Amino acid sequence: MIEPKELPKTYDPQTVEPRWAQEWASNPLKPELNAGKGKGPFTIVIPPPNVTGNLHLGHALDNTIIDTIIRFKRMQGYEALYLPGTDHAGITTQVLVERELAQEGLSRHDLGREKFLERVWAFKEKNGGTILYQLRRIGASCDWSRERFTMDEGLSRAVRRSFVEYYHRGLAYRGQRIVNWDPVAQTVVSDLEVNVEPTPGKLYTLAYPLEAGGEIRIATVRPETIFADVAIAVNPADERYRHLLGQKARIPLTERYIPIIADEAVLMDFGTGALKITPAHDPTDFEIGQRHGLEMPSVIDLKGYLTGERVPLAFRGLERFQARKQVVEALEEAGHIREIKDYTIALGYSDRTKAPVEPMLLEQWFVRMKPVAEQVLQGLEKGEMRLVPERWEKVNRDWLLNIKDWAIARQLWWGHQIPAWYDEEGNVYVPDPENPDLDCDQDPRYAHLKLRRDPDVFDTWFSSALWPFSTLGWPDETPDFKKFYPTDVLVTGYDILFFWVARMQMSGYQFTGKAPFHTIVLHGLYLDARGQKMSKSKGNGIDPLELIDKYGADACRFAWDYLATGGQDIRHDERRYEQGRNFANKLYNATRFVLMQQGQQGPASTDQPTLADRWMNSRLNRGIAEITEAYEAFDLGRAARLVYELVWSEFCDWYLEAAKPALREGNRATLETLRSTLAALLKLLHPIMPFITSELYETLTGDPQQLALQDWPVAKERDLEAEKAFSALQETITATRNLRAELGIPPQQEVAVQLEGPGARFVLENQALFRFLGRAVPSLGKPEKAVAQATPSATVYLQPKGDLKGFLERQKKRLAELEKLVEQGQKKLSNPGFVERAAPEVVEAERERLEENKAQLERIRDNLARLG
Repeated sequence: MIEPKELPKTYDPQTVEPRWAQEWASNPLKPELNAGKGKGPFTIVIPPPNVTGNLHLGHALDNTIIDTIIRFKRMQGYEALYLPGTDHAGITTQVLVERELAQEGLSRHDLGREKFLERVWAFKEKNGGTILYQLRRIGASCDWSRERFTMDEGLSRAVRRSFVEYYHRGLAYRGQRIVNWDPVAQTVVSDLEVNVEPTPGKLYTLAYPLEAGGEIRIATVRPETIFADVAIAVNPADERYRHLLGQKARIPLTERYIPIIADEAVLMDFGTGALKITPAHDPTDFEIGQRHGLEMPSVIDLKGYLTGERVPLAFRGLERFQARKQVVEALEEAGHIREIKDYTIALGYSDRTKAPVEPMLLEQWFVRMKPVAEQVLQGLEKGEMRLVPERWEKVNRDWLLNIKDWAIARQLWWGHQIPAWYDEEGNVYVPDPENPDLDCDQDPRYAHLKLRRDPDVFDTWFSSALWPFSTLGWPDETPDFKKFYPTDVLVTGYDILFFWVARMQMSGYQFTGKAPFHTIVLHGLYLDARGQKMSKSKGNGIDPLELIDKYGADACRFAWDYLATGGQDIRHDERRYEQGRNFANKLYNATRFVLMQQGQQGPASTDQPTLADRWMNSRLNRGIAEITEAYEAFDLGRAARLVYELVWSEFCDWYLEAAKPALREGNRATLETLRSTLAALLKLLHPIMPFITSELYETLTGDPQQLALQDWPVAKERDLEAEKAFSALQETITATRNLRAELGIPPQQEVAVQLEGPGARFVLENQALFRFLGRAVPSLGKPEKAVAQATPSATVYLQPKGDLKGFLERQKKRLAELEKLVEQGQKKLSNPGFVERAAPEVVEAERERLEENKAQLERIRDNLARLG
């Protein structure tokens, strides 16, 4: 443990934070540290970042929220497990290694599979794991002794077992389907890994000559695929084409004729209402082709080039977009183009390589998802899982209801190779469920066969889908699996609800018969200050490590928790980081003050609590209840705001000042209230700002057991009488300060005030404290010529001294300014353009400003009337 010490004059997070980060890395906060407290386990698994990646704001937000919840639960006595690990990131990692090879003039094929994988493992060892060290900088209190990797031996066994089970239950199958092919990464990508973006293009209307004379016109955005056409389809209800059904039309630039057929999937109002059917290069066409038993030729190869005998020689070997230009030129020359117009195409781009994906008809491994999703839907219906915010439950259900089969194979070498073998006739062999780890080519039953293994690997999300239980030892019944599964909470961004969350839900029910977690906390995307997504191409990315260097990790964590409200997208706001840094400094200085009081305490004059002591104790108990409730509801934004207000306003601004007279008199009760309140506040803030609170708690208490393992405070009964009395005192002091400022009286100059109303008695009963804090001598009365300010319990009057002319002129000038400001504010807020387009927080700030100005305006009017 870190040795107790005195606090330097100023707080330096760059000195304090690395020491505690090292402490939590060297001596992980294991769940076993709370064994015997009787609360049981509480588990959150990390959303595994890419093993070769670096920390970005999404990771920082995820892991700050997770760590805040884990630290809270750990202090409540739970055996809290925050399980760390990384993902092998199939496509991303392979692309990085292939780039390295390209610089050496090599490809993976030059090395061969075995040598290439050795190279990737070496790359992973050299560059991997950086992100986990970066997570330590933000204070992630993981149990680092349990760190996992999606391709470690245990998780690889789990992946293999899950596929074997899927296959033998009839859920995994090989079939021809249209898949999204990434011609750069040379692999299939799932629908979820395709970003569909509106892209400027052209809509071409082409004339197909009819065999019997005349022509039929079709509209297409992809004229280069006409050579793979096998039919023209029209809607059976479309009277324009009913007479052409059964006829044939010639594909332009070829001598091949194709039939005209009817299918209800054709949209009568798109283009001409006649659709060219290219089953190998379009999902809708594929389904129409299946219904009508059409052949399915392909004319684009895996690199995105036109290929095959159906393609005229002039276009063979051309890249697909270059081919489009030349095909259009040839169509124009041959007189087949009837119209070309600008058209916005919904084009799919690979999330990994940003290349336009090519719909390709390939034989792939799939998993039937409908029966698996049904189990999750039943679990949601029974309330076995809940989503926070609740509005995401419908989104979750709708996606599961409309789920499609999952293409699980990827044409990569880095990843879990699919455990399927083929004999010379193409028959499939998958390991026996009783012995899933035995390769089929080593199985004595198949010794007479020549088997070759499927070269493909599983989609990265296939292994990530098993993460909540594979990391705990499944398929073995390990002690960790028995104790910590199902996990409790999952924290992630709403953008991977389908990629990852739903697949974990399905895998959990499928392989363990249980929901993998009971609560799913979804946060929004972290956007730049203008509300745009961050990206390298836009150059608007913000490095969280630079923010930590500038403000300190605690200040950043405060900002991230503060901003994580209601699952809304988060706009970067530098003010929140400054607020966090200022908060840390305020807390540090308050602790130095308390330590100074401890060191200077002389002979005790009394041990009776003052009104301020009673008020602070009561406000602390209210705070404990409210802050605990916010943490329990995973409303960390509210928890951050509540603890900030309690520390900054109530403890620092009011109680520290109110305690000074009693401390000077040697009141032991006040000193103990000061110390115990600060200790409790450090506990309440610890989940959000663990570094500074750990440092200050250790210095304040000298306790050898660090703050992270202390007990969470429990709310006791409130002293409502003390709260009422002190509240009246606060209000009259604030009113006195306001009146002093309006009259231009210096803060240190003592004044006489007169009070009227029921709250006046609380002031007179605590005259010494009122005089100390308000620099004013109170008495009862209601003078005629005086400025006044009303509070909920009393009205405070202050009579100006001397010539009022200058004061009245200033007030009239201020009155005119405020009238103008109120008018401007009202106009702004009555403008729908401002209210609808501006950020909600900007509109709310404008409303608050208007109310403040109106209140000040009324006060000045009242005072001017009172002074004649």
